[in-house]
Amino acid sequence: MSAPGNTDFFNRMLEAERAGAKALVVFMDDHPRQSDAWKVLRAIQNDEAHNCALIGKLLEKAGTPYSHATGEFYEKAVALQGARERIQYLVRGLKWAVKRFDEALPTLGPGARDVFASMRESHLRSIAACERVLQALPR
Repeated sequence: MSAPGNTDFFNRMLEAERAGAKALVVFMDDHPRQSDAWKVLRAIQNDEAHNCALIGKLLEKAGTPYSHATGEFYEKAVALQGARERIQYLVRGLKWAVKRFDEALPTLGPGARDVFASMRESHLRSIAACERVLQALPR
């Protein structure tokens, strides 16, 4: 069983990951299907959706209902115009999540710590991939 504070964190991060996954579907439309940028965003979207499932399992294991809400990142992200601006905002969101993971990791039990440590590494890879895409995009 997880502490109540942990399940609050789980739901907050579930909402954030859901927002990222949904925004990435929109962002992919900024790029030709199967282009390098599209493939990078598709892989990140897949990771975000997978993270939602992992967090859902943690909540289920804790016996806590999971949130059905989508984090505020989504509305802000899709309101932006331009592929570059959207990917820059995505990077900020990924960095925000890494910071939340870093804050929470010491407080989590071993199973949850492993899940969020893995998500942290996934987000760092996503940030690096987005930065490569940004370098290739026209200014």
